[in-house]
Amino acid sequence: MATHRIHPSIGVARLGNSPDEFYLAPEAVGGLPIACDAAGNPVLDDDGEVTFVEQFKDGVGRIKRQAARFRVFADTDDGPQPVELGDEVERITWTVHIANKKPIWFTFSELQGDLEFGPDNSYANQDIPVNNSDVAGDARKALMIDPGPRSIERPGDVVEMSSSTIPSSYRFGSFPPRSSGGTPITTLGELRMDEAGNLVALGGFGNVAGSGDITSFRGASGYHDDIADGVVLATIHLTSGETIDAEPAWLLVGSPKYAPELVNITTLWDTAYDTAVRFLGAAPDIYDPQADTAAAFAPDGGYTPLAGFDPDHVVDFTTDVEPILERIADYRWVADVPYLSDVATPGFDVTDASDANRANRERFFRLFRVPVLPEHYDDVGPSFPNGPNQLFADSGIPLLPLNSGDNSVTNDGPIYKFETLSATQYFFLHQWAVGSFTVGEADRDDDLPTRLDRAGIGNCVGAPFSPGIETTWITRNAPIYAALARLKVAHFDGSNADLATYYADNGLSTTADEAEGLGCEPGDLTKRMAIPWQSDFQECTVQTPNITDPLVNQFADGTGIEVPPAYYVYWWPPQSPMHVVAGSLEPEDQVLDAVVSRIDGQPIIPAGQRVPYQRGIASVQDMLDSWSRLGFVVDRGPADMPYFVETERNSQALVQILLNEQAAGGS
Repeated sequence: MATHRIHPSIGVARLGNSPDEFYLAPEAVGGLPIACDAAGNPVLDDDGEVTFVEQFKDGVGRIKRQAARFRVFADTDDGPQPVELGDEVERITWTVHIANKKPIWFTFSELQGDLEFGPDNSYANQDIPVNNSDVAGDARKALMIDPGPRSIERPGDVVEMSSSTIPSSYRFGSFPPRSSGGTPITTLGELRMDEAGNLVALGGFGNVAGSGDITSFRGASGYHDDIADGVVLATIHLTSGETIDAEPAWLLVGSPKYAPELVNITTLWDTAYDTAVRFLGAAPDIYDPQADTAAAFAPDGGYTPLAGFDPDHVVDFTTDVEPILERIADYRWVADVPYLSDVATPGFDVTDASDANRANRERFFRLFRVPVLPEHYDDVGPSFPNGPNQLFADSGIPLLPLNSGDNSVTNDGPIYKFETLSATQYFFLHQWAVGSFTVGEADRDDDLPTRLDRAGIGNCVGAPFSPGIETTWITRNAPIYAALARLKVAHFDGSNADLATYYADNGLSTTADEAEGLGCEPGDLTKRMAIPWQSDFQECTVQTPNITDPLVNQFADGTGIEVPPAYYVYWWPPQSPMHVVAGSLEPEDQVLDAVVSRIDGQPIIPAGQRVPYQRGIASVQDMLDSWSRLGFVVDRGPADMPYFVETERNSQALVQILLNEQAAGGS
């Protein structure tokens, strides 16, 4: 049993193009990032409390990077306690090995390749091609961005994960060639260390290398970006001379979160928690895979995603149910779905557990789609009533969530047109509906390490996955985990030194699939993502799948045109906003915003107007050029009355897009 563990178990850093300024990742789901100094020490107010970020860009409009702060905790009789430099700890050696494996992995093909659906759905059996298929054998290793491992052990130091600092002991280091076009990628970030000995890890700068036509949200072979992920190790050196290797963690580097306080209906924590509950025994009081409880939820003997869950379990409304309702309601700030605002605030007391209110709760519960779990997809089929491919409820209003599903794009492989809650979220909502709930703050998982774990990935997309924003459906595959939200590290036997020796001798694999249970290597969480990430971000805000044929999303002629009748659903509005409230009060901004937005007859975009978030960006190339010029959607209202508006949008810089287009067109 490990006595020391790194938390968060998965820490999230985010790209930015500011060369010097950064902040620390939020330590609450839906919380603001934390302001820090150049070493990563949190900035404290007069009362000793951390201060939160108010500006997400530097003085010239470049996006600040988000750093992930990792801490070591020791098991004690008083619970987990932070390990810091001091009388007993001489130093902590942190080692990070991250990589970008996108160029060597299979072309993203929605749910094909996902082994949750069984071995017949493997990449090989589905004939999915690899990226850069013209490069074969060991030469494919050079397609990866792999800086090798980096270590830091002194507060105040800065250790680059760059092409110029590849360790001489690591012969597999690789970066894309400088002649590949775009902006050269020479680093995946750097490591810093705060005064307490905690690791502060930063990712890259949003650079993209490569050239060629991008015709799909998937991107294209031949490109590189500086998204990355990988293992985080800590060796504690005690003043007694003893050394202790902590249980590893993981660093995930994602794109900027432009609406930092808004949360997806199903977060990545929800997804990891559901997987741990159903497959890893993380909550035996909630779920027992051997328990025959199907009849309790489906007396007619039909399919239910709730088999194995305890029908007598009492949920806590405040922690298990209310967040689902709040997240649905908060979509109003980043997407135009009036129906969601109304449905999330129904005309009855949602905290009333009485039998008299049960009919209201159950009617509301029936508005949510029934999850068809991957392991039952072939048995149940794509036409399951009120399932992932049905839009409308019997009442004539759309079922919830009103998001796209994992495959609302093609006609190939498993098709999920519309999103569902995770099975565990659906169970919590069911227990609320039948009155098996209390109201109040629950005390489960209330220790600091668990809160850090939850916050680490609770601000990431947990569904839908096509492919996603930070990572994709691989996070639903139980074999990649060692425990709740803690990844199984490939080739790790408990010794940090032995892991370093393995990679020094072998480098990273170009073919291993972590879903087969061998553990995760650096680059595995992000290798299925769009390349470059801007191609998916620009295209995937809404989808319009066909709503009548469960096996058809678009015409089979390869044009990508959806088959009518179709319906307008969103992907990840908190991560990729669709409509926002303009917030600038500067006259010049309002004038330039109108020019960029090209709204006929409107000389300005006044504050308070509802506007498309990506206005002025019409192509992937535009997004490659201007991702850092987009605004941040932040709450400017008091604590009890939210008012989310767009801020820090660089309208003046966005005008350059128009000038470039005019120059290219000769007008």
